[in-house]
Amino acid sequence: MSRYADVRAGFADPRLSSDYRYALPDFRAAGLAFGAGTVAERTMLNLDPPDHTRLRRLAGGAFTSARIAQWDATIQGTVDGLLDALPVGEPVDVMARVAAPLSVRAICAVLGAEPGDEADLRRWGDVVFTADPAEQAEIPKATARLLEYAENLVARKRERPGDDPLSELVRASDSAMLSSDELVATAVGLVVAGYESTIRLVGDLLLALLDHPDQLAALRDGGYTTADAVEETLRYDGPQSSSLWRFTTEELEIAGTAIPAHEPVLLLVGSAHRDERHYPDPDVFDLGRADKRNLAFGHGIHHCLGAALARLESRILLDSMLARYSSISLAVPRAEIFYKPSMVVRGPGELPLVLHQEVS
Repeated sequence: MSRYADVRAGFADPRLSSDYRYALPDFRAAGLAFGAGTVAERTMLNLDPPDHTRLRRLAGGAFTSARIAQWDATIQGTVDGLLDALPVGEPVDVMARVAAPLSVRAICAVLGAEPGDEADLRRWGDVVFTADPAEQAEIPKATARLLEYAENLVARKRERPGDDPLSELVRASDSAMLSSDELVATAVGLVVAGYESTIRLVGDLLLALLDHPDQLAALRDGGYTTADAVEETLRYDGPQSSSLWRFTTEELEIAGTAIPAHEPVLLLVGSAHRDERHYPDPDVFDLGRADKRNLAFGHGIHHCLGAALARLESRILLDSMLARYSSISLAVPRAEIFYKPSMVVRGPGELPLVLHQEVS
């Protein structure tokens, strides 16, 4: 599904299930089901109502407007520390030095994880959704390690609860509002859904602005806001190239095509965002676009819980970089920027930049 109207409708269609139990054996045999045969298979990402409704209501407490507002100063402090450590006037990979640590630290805050856990979470998360054939064999191992980590983290929170969202979910589990397996699966889901998209969004955002210096200049001059830049990037070349797998619960027709029951379906978000039937001049990157609404974080009951947090991280980082650096340029030819192999998330694997500061 690739047209905007079809993709938006598909996100909200209950006949397109997120539950792997509707998948045919061939799908599982191909190794496409994340966490197959483990509790990780039952993350909130792969559930339908009523279980999804119950778990989302509980996990939603981690991402309320009030809680995210409390993280504003923390994120700003993290950004300042990361930028302080960057060299000026020489190449630096902002994906490795800024985007990844910023996003992983935010998820660690949600989980109430220890700072020393960041490297492991980042390494496992890099693997679980890879489309690189050379890394395919590592996916089950990374998933198993991530599951083991989540189990141990939940056990630690049960012994020593804190003032963090995961501790709140542990208390809900103790009150029989969710099972131990659901609790572990929710923790895994927060990791796999929570940081990779934000990392790639940072890269997509900076690259789109560098590809369009007129728009970057207008942003610096105050003609537009960093919120405008984030939203247009999400539409123009955002991190969500497609949905996660959906499965038809019955035979249905989509855009004139009959699809049998139990077939896998992908909703092509990137294509929907270039649909000229919905967006005027969709191939133009325009911070002044009147309608920047997009499907980058999904739509309907599976709309990403962490969307506001991802937007906040990206805005704070961009605001800080524009204030700190007089100019930013690519350190390599544009054609040398490669995109990380992934079936779902789109963004540069590395982004070498040169950051410039005026000497007063």
